[in-house]
Amino acid sequence: MIRGLGSKLIRYFNTNPKLTAHLRQSSGRDILVGALYHQPKPTYKQSALLDHVENCVDALSITFPEASVVLAGDFNSLGSDDHISRCALTSIVDQPTSGTSNLDRIYVSELNYANVKVVTWAVKSDHQTVVAYNGPHKSTYNKRRERCVFRKRSPTQHAVFLEHVSQARIELQSDADAQSNFDDMYAIMKNLLDRFYPEQQITVSSTDPRFVTPAIKAILRRRID
Repeated sequence: MIRGLGSKLIRYFNTNPKLTAHLRQSSGRDILVGALYHQPKPTYKQSALLDHVENCVDALSITFPEASVVLAGDFNSLGSDDHISRCALTSIVDQPTSGTSNLDRIYVSELNYANVKVVTWAVKSDHQTVVAYNGPHKSTYNKRRERCVFRKRSPTQHAVFLEHVSQARIELQSDADAQSNFDDMYAIMKNLLDRFYPEQQITVSSTDPRFVTPAIKAILRRRID
């Protein structure tokens, strides 16, 4: 979804497999918005699709040399480097949109959008919605919260742990079988982990940036408090 263009629709170009809309801003600037869907298991060659996209971008750029180009859609396994190198377009989506994969992307010829948000659909879907817009920050009303378990680690904890294990003696039964010794060793290690690095819980939300892990969220929360 592209917002904040301040534009009106002029016409559509049906350039299969890409549908392009010609928009015009109130300032008179032309914007060409293309939609593309790349199949997970295509019956066509990926190189042929890239050739077609490149030819379409070139043709539209000749017809509208001052226009800004936006290409958005579900690109699946199509690599970002191909579009950047062949069509001179830049991806503005840097967050996963389907699980841990960045399948839904927006490519632009000019960096015209100050904000890009990845939000969850109001209906059940494997994909999330990408919203690019200008203007004030917009809140997400359907964000999801989740309680996550993590283990805090600090230099002090490491020092205490190393001091303890330097003096500890771990003895296993010489006449026991390998499985019994493994179970005993695992229980000892788990006990040390729980003792010096106990589990903690913290709430993370779907609007947190992807680099904000539970451990980082705990650090940020302590600094805020």
